[in-house]
Amino acid sequence: MRLDQANRSFLTFMSVALLFGATVLCGAIGGVLVPMSLARMSHGGPLGIWNDWTSLLAPLVLFVLIGVGLGLGARALVRQAIASRVLSHCVRALATTAPEVLAQAAQRTSLAGRVVFIDGADSFSFVYGVMTPRVAVSRGLLECATDDELRAVLEHERYHVRNIDPLKAALVRVLSEALFILPALESLRARYVTGRELAADRHAVALCGRRPLAGALLKVVRSPEWSERAGAAAISSPELLDVRLVQLETGSEPKPEALDAKSVVLSLGGAALFAVMFLVSVSCLGGAMALYHATGNGLASATWLDTLTCTAPFAGAVLLIYSLLAVRASRPLRART
Repeated sequence: MRLDQANRSFLTFMSVALLFGATVLCGAIGGVLVPMSLARMSHGGPLGIWNDWTSLLAPLVLFVLIGVGLGLGARALVRQAIASRVLSHCVRALATTAPEVLAQAAQRTSLAGRVVFIDGADSFSFVYGVMTPRVAVSRGLLECATDDELRAVLEHERYHVRNIDPLKAALVRVLSEALFILPALESLRARYVTGRELAADRHAVALCGRRPLAGALLKVVRSPEWSERAGAAAISSPELLDVRLVQLETGSEPKPEALDAKSVVLSLGGAALFAVMFLVSVSCLGGAMALYHATGNGLASATWLDTLTCTAPFAGAVLLIYSLLAVRASRPLRART
């Protein structure tokens, strides 16, 4: 994975989300509040923890916030899975045998077996498929694009395939909803979406030149009117056309927009709110001494030890899975029959 602006934005997004999520779930909840709650229950019986229920308001509010985040993330995950499946069904319903010119272009761009020809009059192309990315190309695009423009389009899409962008798009959408308490993640997600289109354009220009890509851009402005495509495919929106043309004209990547100041302030406020509620919850459950009796660790060590213990293997597993998917995405597939 090249560390271009798109992938840097993605890595920043995932680092923030992973660190905050692990701190909340593994460190604060798993390493501190759950052991303290169990210890309190063991001394007062299963119902003893409710004897002084007013002291549990802060922990309850904290658990509710976390539950809401997990619920929103689960809902977004289900929506992404359904959207991806519906989009795949839409593509298969319209797919037909690819003309020889498209099959040969796919072979030349190392996309053999991954290009699906759609019988549609609109001019468009996009990458879909979370685990097995493929490229959809419409009849309208094939009819109006020159051979050089078609190659530029496929090279652009090849960047999305090799970088597994449909999977990345799904991840950032799900995590940005789950971590609603950090609205700055939405700004990072938008920066990633813009950056991936610019990076794919640079890849196409490096191999095909500016003129073919510029011609293709003006012919692929419209996208299919499918509600499922936005969240389930790596596809550019018309709003990004201007910044993509600027890059073509200047020959250099435009400077990314600064993160929205309001979202950054709200994110800092959300993180501070969580920290305050966490400390109040610890105090309500008996304070640092009660935590020491329950776990044998102080507040800082219990929180960060469990956070690191959780983060390291999870991050390693994510990196391994991503590497395997990236290798798989670089290989040709058997054409569908």
